[in-house]
Amino acid sequence: MTSTMKLSISGNTIYADNLKVCFCEAGNERTSIPAGHYPVTIEFSHVHDLELPKADGIGWIGASHGCDIVLGGVVGRSGVIPSRNPLGRLLAMIQAKEDMGSSVTLEVA
Repeated sequence: MTSTMKLSISGNTIYADNLKVCFCEAGNERTSIPAGHYPVTIEFSHVHDLELPKADGIGWIGASHGCDIVLGGVVGRSGVIPSRNPLGRLLAMIQAKEDMGSSVTLEVA
C-alpha cells in the first residue's frame, strides 16, 4: 500500500506528516515561500553538487542560503542557520517514501 507523505510549512517550521523536522525560511534572495501545493522529488542539483529535495514550482530545499527553502536546526538573530543534519533527515524520509512507490507533496499555507 502506498501513501503520500505530506510536508507542510507553517511559520518558520517544516513538518513531515505533522512531525516537526526543523526550522526553515525562504532562501535564494526570496522574501517568502509562495503558498500552494507542490510535488517534491529528490534530484541532483548541479549548482549545489549534491542530491536535494526539489519542490516543483518553488525550487531546491537544502542547507544553504542559495537554496529556495533553507533548512536549519537553530534560528539566530538574522534567521535560520543552515544545517546539513535536518537536510539528511528529510532526504532519508523522502527517499524511504519514494522507494515504497509513494509520492511526496509540500503544502505551504
